Amino acid sequence: MNVTEAEARRLLAAVRRASSAMDSARAQRDEAIRAAMRAGVPRQQIADAAGLERTMLYRIIGTKK
Repeated sequence: MNVTEAEARRLLAAVRRASSAMDSARAQRDEAIRAAMRAGVPRQQIADAAGLERTMLYRIIGTKK
């Protein structure tokens, strides 16, 4: 290993914090997508706003269409 044990711990802690932040952001995005879909916003507009393919919207809400 090219880093000290202390540096490795610091770097791994940063990885864990970033992963946690991503999980939280993903949950918020998914809830916003569900709310937009319930409100009747066109699927393509939601997909475009989220930077996703429409098929991913259906995965997020747990249905296949």
